[in-house]
Amino acid sequence: MTISDYIAVSALIISVLSFATSMYFGLLDRVRIKAVSKLYNMDPEFGPSFLEVKAINCGRRVTILTTFGAKLDDGSCVSTYIGKDGQGIRLAENEYHVEKLKMSDLKQVDPSTGDIREYEELYFEDSLGRRHTVRHSRQDIARLKATSK
Repeated sequence: MTISDYIAVSALIISVLSFATSMYFGLLDRVRIKAVSKLYNMDPEFGPSFLEVKAINCGRRVTILTTFGAKLDDGSCVSTYIGKDGQGIRLAENEYHVEKLKMSDLKQVDPSTGDIREYEELYFEDSLGRRHTVRHSRQDIARLKATSK
């Protein structure tokens, strides 16, 4: 191999490393919401069991969470605005927002028919319209229902 071949190979290696580095930092420099739930089983003399739902911004970009919602057992969705006057909550890097739900919060009454619909899965929605599903929310809701019986 000649010197020009070595220069060409080293230029190719440098360009591939540069591309990989820019892709890595590009993926880090975006909004990433990690939404998790945790069930707290309280002793009945201290209070009822409740579900704590937390949304954490693991990305570097600032995001605004606008709604907290749930998928219902009949397939429809229901959500409520969060934050002061429904303006949403601003989450910078590594900031979080917590919602606490009791068993009575996991039911929705249909105003037209009076039917009671139950929550199946929880989610947060940001200002760009992306839904961030809460991990393990189905299992935790089922466990909360089982402890309240």
